[in-house]
Amino acid sequence: MNRRTVLQSAGIFATVGLAGCVGSIREHFEGEIRSPIQIEIYNESDQTQNVQLEARERGTGRGTYDQSYSVTPGERIGAPSLEGIEQSLQVVLVDQAEGDNQVEVGTVTPQTMLVSITIYEDDLDLQITTTADDGNESTDGNESIESDGNETDSNASA
Repeated sequence: MNRRTVLQSAGIFATVGLAGCVGSIREHFEGEIRSPIQIEIYNESDQTQNVQLEARERGTGRGTYDQSYSVTPGERIGAPSLEGIEQSLQVVLVDQAEGDNQVEVGTVTPQTMLVSITIYEDDLDLQITTTADDGNESTDGNESIESDGNETDSNASA
């Protein structure tokens, strides 16, 4: 066999071998691409605050996010991102002194770009920024719930 025949055969086998891979790659990427959703936490108060974030997938109730943070005065935290799926987000500001927790609940969708949480002296603000056809808009439909002590109902809905 000469060199030209060997190279031609190798090229054919490589092409045939990769043909099956292209189909698998296409199948893997069918559907939609979901971007992660950024979370930013700001502490505007004069003392260290503890905040707990919990997210559950709508429909199934599967827990998708459960993190707690201790935020010092004036600190800004870039928390790990949420999945880009339809889910309910609950933010709890833990008040260790009085035992009353401030709770905010909101809905996150695949169109959500940013979740911004601002902590004040005795209040909590949850802003969920989504994209729309005509630009950015911020949702105002977040619920505020006062609670005393331990949270047992994690399936609160917006």
